[in-house]
Amino acid sequence: MLITVEALRSRLGEAGLVVFDCRFVLGQPHAGREAYLDGHIPGAFYLDLEQDLSGPRQAHGGRHPLPDPAELADKLGAAGVTDGVQVVVYDAGGGMAQRAWWLIRYLGLDTVSVLDGGFPAWQATGLPVTAELPKPRPARFPLRVRREWVVPVEEVRAVSAGHKPGLLVDARAKARFRGDLEPIDAVAGHIPGARNAPWEEGVAPDGRWKGPEAQRDRFRFVDDPRQVIAYCGSGVTACANLFAMALAGLEGARLYPGSWSDWISYPEHPVATGDA
Repeated sequence: MLITVEALRSRLGEAGLVVFDCRFVLGQPHAGREAYLDGHIPGAFYLDLEQDLSGPRQAHGGRHPLPDPAELADKLGAAGVTDGVQVVVYDAGGGMAQRAWWLIRYLGLDTVSVLDGGFPAWQATGLPVTAELPKPRPARFPLRVRREWVVPVEEVRAVSAGHKPGLLVDARAKARFRGDLEPIDAVAGHIPGARNAPWEEGVAPDGRWKGPEAQRDRFRFVDDPRQVIAYCGSGVTACANLFAMALAGLEGARLYPGSWSDWISYPEHPVATGDA
């Protein structure tokens, strides 16, 4: 699930390795691609949160709907991703690599790892970067969509109302969960009945992920991970919590892709504020 800078460096250039740069800055949609073009890990392709890892916005579905599976599979295949290939994704923080990690697995390929510490960790070691773009290596991505990993808004509504078992876990910062502030979406607060587990608490100050024991402690309120429905603002950093749960050995949690931005697109939906 995690790969160190040293381990990635030792494998660069291998035919069975495909690396993706997923850097992106919310509110600055071109910043990630520009950073990639300025310099990236040699051989890395680029995946854009809004152009590649999300679908078009609609009335419902949130700010970053899931992309069309076949379209993303074609993009991954064009970079050489197929059965037997090891994929490595990285970012510079923000949970973008975890979105890619989750999506690639959702589409059916399990051999994907996240670079621990991301691009900053690579740079900190003084390893080379390049502005040279990699050449396409067309392959057939083994598309096997795991649709059961996704929770529709109807089920979220039922869980929130107590009509169906489940545990909603919000990955946003505590202030946004409480409704003290909302810098992005039109309404502040959270889905009634949700618990708050800010995703950034799973990351150490140096940008590397905390270990399994620390992650298990973060989710000590979870009795059955299969009951967990992860959400955030738009389905991006919720994937970081799903990644952290997987590090902890807590498998089976699912994603509400539209998350808070989808929930509030329905005027009739209730909104909670405060800690509960």
